[in-house]
Amino acid sequence: MVFNFELNMKLRIITPVLGVKRTNPEEYISKLRKYSGIDEKTELDVVRVEKGPASIESRYDETFAIPSVLSIIKNSLEIDGIVVNCFADPGVNAGREISDIPILGPGQSSMLIASALCDKFSIITILKNIVPELNEHARQYGLQGKLSSIRAIDVPVLDLHNSEEITIKKLIEEGKKAITEDGAEVLILGCTGFTGMADTISQKLGVYVIDPLPTALKLAETLACLKLSHSKITYPQPPKKIIVT
Repeated sequence: MVFNFELNMKLRIITPVLGVKRTNPEEYISKLRKYSGIDEKTELDVVRVEKGPASIESRYDETFAIPSVLSIIKNSLEIDGIVVNCFADPGVNAGREISDIPILGPGQSSMLIASALCDKFSIITILKNIVPELNEHARQYGLQGKLSSIRAIDVPVLDLHNSEEITIKKLIEEGKKAITEDGAEVLILGCTGFTGMADTISQKLGVYVIDPLPTALKLAETLACLKLSHSKITYPQPPKKIIVT
């Protein structure tokens, strides 16, 4: 295998929610470059679903988003890697069946990285009702044994940026409990709405805090650079069928 480290790559970020547009795409991409350390030669673009939930805070929301995510994946040509911008990883496994390029989710990516850094990690997420789903994902990823706890700050996704100061304060409070009460050695921010807050929390708590979206982006770039992707034995092409609509 020959590695090409001079490859000019293009990565795509799929935003699986309608959400609230707070920044222009260029400013958003600039921030993601800063947080992830993506090479300046690597192109980034962001594609938002045209139909989907306002935010993803349940299995129902996740399922509602998946058809639009898969449509974008299927039509992403001349792309070297895709990251679905949600900690619940909606459509990631199905997307791998219809694509040969790396399709990554921030949830799985950040848990895998955390598992390489410590014996026990905790996830600090948005709402308590999403905790069972994240526990389920950790089991699916084979990482339940390293998951110390999942804690929630009880703030909905669309309210996270009403006061970033309050959001960060709540993250620090729950992160401290995860360390002192649950035995966590590394923390993961369990929502991509927390992007950019990890450094502040890490400095306050004295442990590494993983920012899931930048982590997934850097991992996608690394896999594309190494010419690695998901196994087609694990994620085979779906059988062709006539679909009646």
